[in-house]
Amino acid sequence: MSPHQINAVNSSHTPLHVAVIGGGPAGLMAAEVLSREGVHSNIKVDLFDAMPSVGRKFLLAGKGGMNLTHSEASTLFLSRYGKRQAFIEPLLEAFGPDDLRLWVQELGIDTFVGSSGRVFPTDMKAAPLLRAWLHRLRSTGVSFHVRHRWLGWTADGAMRFASPAGEVTRTFDAVILALGGGSWARLGSDGTWVPILQSRQIDVAALKPSNCGFNVAWSTHFRERFAGQPLKSVALSFAGFERQGEFVVTETGVEGSLIYAASAAIRDAIEASGCARVLLDLTPGKSLERVI
Repeated sequence: MSPHQINAVNSSHTPLHVAVIGGGPAGLMAAEVLSREGVHSNIKVDLFDAMPSVGRKFLLAGKGGMNLTHSEASTLFLSRYGKRQAFIEPLLEAFGPDDLRLWVQELGIDTFVGSSGRVFPTDMKAAPLLRAWLHRLRSTGVSFHVRHRWLGWTADGAMRFASPAGEVTRTFDAVILALGGGSWARLGSDGTWVPILQSRQIDVAALKPSNCGFNVAWSTHFRERFAGQPLKSVALSFAGFERQGEFVVTETGVEGSLIYAASAAIRDAIEASGCARVLLDLTPGKSLERVI
C-alpha cells in the first residue's frame, strides 16, 4: 500500500486501526510506512509477533556481516530475481538499493561497499541498526505485542491470538500479514500460517528452500582434510548462471554467498532430477598456459 493509497483510504478524521502480523524486516517496514502516514492520516498501528522479541532472524543474519544489499548495476541486480523480475521491478524503482542505504543512514548507521560489491553497515552488526529502528517506530506510535501468535480469524472476522494471558481477539480495519517463510522455526520462521490461509481457500505457493546450502557426497578423505575451508575467487556455472565469488566446504556439502546466489536454480534441478552438477573454475580469468 503506497502513502497515496493510505491517504485515500483514510481521508476522514475517523481513526484507522491497522494490524501488522510479523516482526521481521518486512513487518517492521510496513509498520514504519503506516506509522509515518499515521501522523497526518490518523492511523494507529499495532504489530504482533509470536516470539519474545522482534527481528530475531535479522539479528542472526548480522552475525555473518549483515549484508544489506548490493551495489551492482540496477539491470543486473534486477535479473537476480529470476521469474519474479516483472513483479519486483516496480518495487525496486520505488525503493531500490540506494534508497535502502539512505534509509539506513537516516537511522544513524553508515554503510560501505565491500570488495564483492555487497553493502554492509560499517560496524558489520545488526543490533545497533535494529535498536535505532525500533526506537523510531515507538516514537511514531507503533505498539508492539510480542508472544502473540496469530491463530486465524473468529467467525465474525476478528483476529485470534495466543498470548501469555490465553487466547485473545482483536478487531482491525486492515491487517498486513508479514509472516515470513519456514526456514528457521527456532527464530519464528516456522510456516505455521500456511494451513491457516489454506483453510480460508487462499492459494499459497509451496514453501521452498532459498539462499541455502547443499549436501555433497564428499569422500572421507576430502571431508576430513577440507571441511571448513573457504574457496575464494572461484567461478561457478550452472544452467545459465555464472558468477565469481566465494563459498565454504562443510562436512556435509557446500554453503556460502556464491552457493546461495545459485541456490534457486540448483534447487529446481534437484527437485526435477534428484541431483545437480555444477561447474567450478578454481582459477577464473587465467589462461591454460598460466595455470600450467
